[in-house]
Amino acid sequence: MTIFDRTMQLLHRTLDMRQARQRVIASNIANEETPGYRAVDLSFQDSLQAAHRGRGLITLAVTQGQHIGPRGNSFQKAMGRLGPVPAGDIPLDANSVNIELEMAKMSDNAMQYNSAASIMAIRFRQLMGAIREGR
Repeated sequence: MTIFDRTMQLLHRTLDMRQARQRVIASNIANEETPGYRAVDLSFQDSLQAAHRGRGLITLAVTQGQHIGPRGNSFQKAMGRLGPVPAGDIPLDANSVNIELEMAKMSDNAMQYNSAASIMAIRFRQLMGAIREGR
């Protein structure tokens, strides 16, 4: 038995991925005036959902119930994927950054990060309560 269950592992990896996405979005905003810059985004939802279901990048066959499966560290294998942001009309300087879109993504990402951090804090408070109570 571990102190940190699958939820804590998922929250930990979510915070890491949200932090990385925030850096990517900030880079896009910083390069708004750079000629030829193409905006990118970090997508990781599919990877985290697969890890949550116990499916990592590699699917293992378990022939006996006592085998050690990939579930313990599948969250650590969840990776994001950098990809271009679809751009509509590209101006003459060939910069594809849409500042309004990037600011909205940054706001949403920060909200998601804060939500995951709040849930993690609640879980830590529950754990500390259990330790103090001696249960």
